[in-house]
Amino acid sequence: MGLLGSQPLASHFRRVAGSCCRRAIPRRLFSKRPFQADDLVLLRNPNDRYAPPILTRPLKAGRRIESHRGVVLHDDLIGSSARDVVQAQTPRTTKGTVGAEYRLHQVTLDDYCRLSRRLVTPIYPADANLIVSLLDLHPATAEDESHARMEILEAGTGHGSLTLHLSRALRSCHAKLHTIELSAKFSAHAQDIVKGFRGGIYAQNVDFHVGDVSQWIQQEKARREDSEAPFLAHAFLDLPSADNHLATVANALKTDGTLIVFNPSITQITECATRVKDEGIQLDLETVIELGLNGSSGGREWDVRFVRPRATQKQESEQELSEPDGSPVPEHEDARTDSEIKAPESATPEPRRWSLVCRPKVGERITGGGFLGVWRKHRDMQ
Repeated sequence: MGLLGSQPLASHFRRVAGSCCRRAIPRRLFSKRPFQADDLVLLRNPNDRYAPPILTRPLKAGRRIESHRGVVLHDDLIGSSARDVVQAQTPRTTKGTVGAEYRLHQVTLDDYCRLSRRLVTPIYPADANLIVSLLDLHPATAEDESHARMEILEAGTGHGSLTLHLSRALRSCHAKLHTIELSAKFSAHAQDIVKGFRGGIYAQNVDFHVGDVSQWIQQEKARREDSEAPFLAHAFLDLPSADNHLATVANALKTDGTLIVFNPSITQITECATRVKDEGIQLDLETVIELGLNGSSGGREWDVRFVRPRATQKQESEQELSEPDGSPVPEHEDARTDSEIKAPESATPEPRRWSLVCRPKVGERITGGGFLGVWRKHRDMQ
């Protein structure tokens, strides 16, 4: 056997490395080349990191960026590289007085989601990263077709911020993201947002749909070979009445799949939890997380669970020691068996009464943001 530095083994490593590079999926290395037409550029004040940055439109020859600090021409940005400094020109004189300086930066996904034009409030990057982490995605590679394709549902496309983060986690994998929005206008805008980031590198594995999520699931199942088989690995709902869709989504969710519901109010999360319990939907509540204001925090866990109040348990215990009509059991009848004490046939059992515990876990209170309810689908034990 040759040593590590021997010629045969070194040649083998070079051949393996070369084959891996040839199989690698080509990508545009934005940070390694000058800015080109249709690129986006982030302009920052090099002397004040707290000054608000400027996100350009796609670069076009002849365009200009006007602000109170001067005018920057797109022609000056095309051909420049990241970290270069350009100077704005003030339009006060025809000689072109030198204005403010700007340092050029590549646009990160965080910058893009926060600064791109919006029609609705986006899910901020810190919250989007938390949601992706909670889903714990591990899709197979694009070349590995031995595993079924992972399919994920996002109901409530909105701005497209979470769509981008989910698609980034699924890129170059054997996976598909279905995102559905009730508003055709918002869906079209979100599609432009996804396609506008770095040449649309995260748009290839996303399917955009317009309509009601429950109707879409029913139509999608009907067109498949096995219309009863669940096909979703995970699902995310950002809807005002998410509890109305829980049963349909859970039916399409594979066993042990994760369902995350985002709502601005904890009351809406408890409505979902109540609907799951009352209707016996195959979902187990794992955690409830309060998000921070504008994505400034990773969130804090809440204690949300159903309990039976002690007063109810005491009342039921007293009823068990009484006659069906509510009168105490006489002492001389204590020897009768339970089977001899029967309720009237017309009597119907009262539903068991539950109370809902809903309070934050120990820690500092976080204001604003919204709430995430995280469920997992369990097996049907019937």
